[in-house]
Amino acid sequence: MPLRGSSALCGTSAMCVLILLAGTGAASAAPSAAGDQMMAGGEPVTVTLNMAVDEAAVSTYTTAVSTPGNPTFGRHLTLDQMRVRFGASAQQVDRVSTWARGAGLSVSGLDTTGSRLTLTGTATTVGSAFGVGLTRTNTRGGVRVRTTAGRPSVPAGIRGDVRAIAGLSQQVAAPQHVMASLPAVSSGQSCARFWAEGNNTDVPQKYPSGQQSNVLCGYDGNQLRALYGLSNSDRGGGETIVITGAFNSPTALADANTAFAANGIPALPASRYSVKTYEPSSGDQGCDVAAWNAEQALDIQAIHTIAPDASIVYAAAPDCTALPDTLAAVIADGSMDATIISNSWGIASGEPSDTEYLTAVNMMLARAAILGIGTYFASGDAGDNSTISGSTGPSVLFPASSPWTTAVGGTTSALGGTNQVLWQTGWEAAANTLAGGVWQRLSPPLLAGAGGGESHYFDKPTWQTSTGSRRSVPDLAALADPFTGLLIGVTIDGSYRTGPVGGTSLAAPIVAAMVAVAQARAGGADLGLLAPGLYGKAGSAVLTDVTHVAAGIWTPSLSANQTGSFLLDVDAGVQSLTTGTGYDQVTGLGVPGPGFLTGIVA
Repeated sequence: MPLRGSSALCGTSAMCVLILLAGTGAASAAPSAAGDQMMAGGEPVTVTLNMAVDEAAVSTYTTAVSTPGNPTFGRHLTLDQMRVRFGASAQQVDRVSTWARGAGLSVSGLDTTGSRLTLTGTATTVGSAFGVGLTRTNTRGGVRVRTTAGRPSVPAGIRGDVRAIAGLSQQVAAPQHVMASLPAVSSGQSCARFWAEGNNTDVPQKYPSGQQSNVLCGYDGNQLRALYGLSNSDRGGGETIVITGAFNSPTALADANTAFAANGIPALPASRYSVKTYEPSSGDQGCDVAAWNAEQALDIQAIHTIAPDASIVYAAAPDCTALPDTLAAVIADGSMDATIISNSWGIASGEPSDTEYLTAVNMMLARAAILGIGTYFASGDAGDNSTISGSTGPSVLFPASSPWTTAVGGTTSALGGTNQVLWQTGWEAAANTLAGGVWQRLSPPLLAGAGGGESHYFDKPTWQTSTGSRRSVPDLAALADPFTGLLIGVTIDGSYRTGPVGGTSLAAPIVAAMVAVAQARAGGADLGLLAPGLYGKAGSAVLTDVTHVAAGIWTPSLSANQTGSFLLDVDAGVQSLTTGTGYDQVTGLGVPGPGFLTGIVA
């Protein structure tokens, strides 16, 4: 554990500011016109055609195999069965392949799910084949992406064979974690090892005794396990959890084991940690490599803390535009026998307007569910996204908004001195600054908070019981507030640092690891898509409902450039998202309860 009162992870480093590392301009795919230029004609381009099959039948089977009580529940298919039942026909593949070769493209073949046909060519041949111009564009965050001029199309003769074209344009995925700054020793205050252990009484007490606390130092491993009622025997042995992320930190395993030694968690042996690379990186493309390395550290350390006997595979995308391709490769890779994929990333500017991208990823996630693979996505860290750069109003994070994944929201969680759970509430933090001896709300008021809301594109699935006609996010929640976050260690710029980290990037791997523990308890049961089963468990011991709690957290810093004295109102409800009894769009149905490990596999 770091010295109490040290800034540790969030010292003077530019990346250790309390911001959404994904919520700045890097998250936005909106172009900077000044940086637009046509791609060089000979530049290589890879695209994937999602082949047209009976998607209504796919949807029906995905729902049936994932819904308890349905006669088909749990009858997941193998890759071979998937390809036969829901794959493209040989005639479809022949027609499309013949056209592609005639257009000057190379055909790499159909993936093992039978749904994705990969084509490669030059910018000139690809653009001509699909009737678009291809440009390189700088996003507001400086990521270099490929965009199209015009709407892509295929010839009438194969139009019925192709459902979506993925890869002509690119979306920027961003990790969904937030780091908290701690008091410097010189401030006269210290962080708290548990809720209200330390409380700065030199500032106005907005909340009753016990409901105002200094920022937490970061929960250690035993505290995190206690938050979810895990016993010494709950270890996830025999399970494999895949993490998808961008790039790969060479110090990830060493950093994790250094943190585990300090946090009271056994080491992660090299035999149970591996890195999978389907495509080598060709450079950072302007992506924030340091942020992705920190995300990798957080995911590994959260998962191993909850499921210390499980194996972990880190699937490294070549850059922040290639996450869907890496996820698709994991789903189609039968060599790992992995049934849980944790995804702490999303298109942070909201659901993209690129319907080809939405369709392609959604089709992929449906097939994962049919195969018995459960995917878990962070719901986002900017609340309803209404105050992020370029926003046009409330929106939700994608792929979390897909009906074929389990979306994980976030909580602020308070543990006492003996690791007892004092309370949990929705993570929607509003910041106040001390001015003239009184707390004054900053503008915009939301500092950070769990993403949620209704999809603009996806209808409500039959299994979701929330109000409204659209897919509602999230489904459930776990710890996410960085000011009550997990203490992690990561090497930044060659220096190992520690500090508290949160975000729904923490919540998603916690839930994924809890599912691994549950599956191990049940002798290796493959739950697949978890969300449909959760809605039938509302109000039971499987899920603990999360309601509003009025409390505040004092901190001396909001960012490297914003120091002073601040009070964070937890679960502030300053946007359209509020925490309340029953389902809500901050915590979903609630957090894993005392019956979670047995109830979700019953």
